[in-house]
Amino acid sequence: MTLFADRSTSDLVAAHARRVRRVVPTLTTEIIDAVCERVPQFARPTSRAVAAEAVSTALHRFLDELDGAPHRDRGVDDVFRSLGRREARAERTLDEFQVGLAVAVRIGWARFQELAEDGTTSALVSDGLLAFVGHLQRQVEAGHEEARRQRAADPNRARAALAEQLLTGTVQPGTDEVWPIPASIVLAVAELGGERPDLTVLAQRALLVRHDETVVAMVDSADRACMTSALVDAGVTRVAVGWEVEPAEVPSAFRWARRALDLVRRGVVPDAQVVDCREHRTQIWLHAEPTLRQQLGQELLRPLFAETPNSREILSETLLVWLETRDSAPAIAARLGVHPQTVRYRWKRINELFGEAMHDTEFLVQLTMLLKASVPLWKAGDQSDFERFRAEDAS
Repeated sequence: MTLFADRSTSDLVAAHARRVRRVVPTLTTEIIDAVCERVPQFARPTSRAVAAEAVSTALHRFLDELDGAPHRDRGVDDVFRSLGRREARAERTLDEFQVGLAVAVRIGWARFQELAEDGTTSALVSDGLLAFVGHLQRQVEAGHEEARRQRAADPNRARAALAEQLLTGTVQPGTDEVWPIPASIVLAVAELGGERPDLTVLAQRALLVRHDETVVAMVDSADRACMTSALVDAGVTRVAVGWEVEPAEVPSAFRWARRALDLVRRGVVPDAQVVDCREHRTQIWLHAEPTLRQQLGQELLRPLFAETPNSREILSETLLVWLETRDSAPAIAARLGVHPQTVRYRWKRINELFGEAMHDTEFLVQLTMLLKASVPLWKAGDQSDFERFRAEDAS
């Protein structure tokens, strides 16, 4: 849209717009600095970034109107409606926003006048600027009202949406107004066992979202103990509580906590109402790739798999203790509760099975990790490794 029908006037205004456009980056910074000083809520890093994007977009869109040339849709309406929704989700009125907008308009207009070659163009576009600012205000108000209605209909919707964004690593700018995202987060996954525990108290400080038959809770790492106690008091069946992570690592923490619960069900990690993931990091890590673990087992442990079940059990247990400790036969025997001569017999058989590979450092490292992951599974009754070996051996 061109604001001026007269060609000479349009050319004059367009030239002025081009001069202003060249200083938009510095003008944006100047405006944001002043707004943050006047309205501290915009000084938070995320809030400042959101506000800077809005100011820059609005400046360019207004200059698009002035130069009369075809321009792409910059989405300025969506940007300002989003600002309104942001304020509503933070349970704020638009009063402080209006103060910030007034500061932005005052500084922007002052710079616009400074760059005019005479006073003509400033006078010509003042009405257009007022109309443009009024339009932006209406977008903000519309977004604010929309978010208020949504919040009234479902007060937990915005928090649940933020939780999903954290779990998937897709957090959008400005969403930390819904729940202040801390620098360090602890995540827990609680199994409900078909019950619906009352988590009202925890919801006051935690971000909660349901996933199938579980509840995922996230808190500032300083509140780890409080979150754990609240979940236990609420009567959850079992909860895996992770260690401190940065917000960007929340998807990984979610995966680790679920894996810890799975390892409990499989008998690898001891069962308890509270499963502290910090105590089981090695198993959580070693079971990150179950298919790779099994494939590596079929390659490295074939001599062991060919033994009888009883021989396989005692040899793998003895070998793992030696790999972990490199102790003498008497020391290993003391740990296993057997006679030292029994350990020597087993060790002789192990060397017969694996031969020169027992002198290969890389092989021993792989064997250690593999047995640390596999022996607990075997003790818990998982027969899948041996079933696969028998199937491949028979084919």
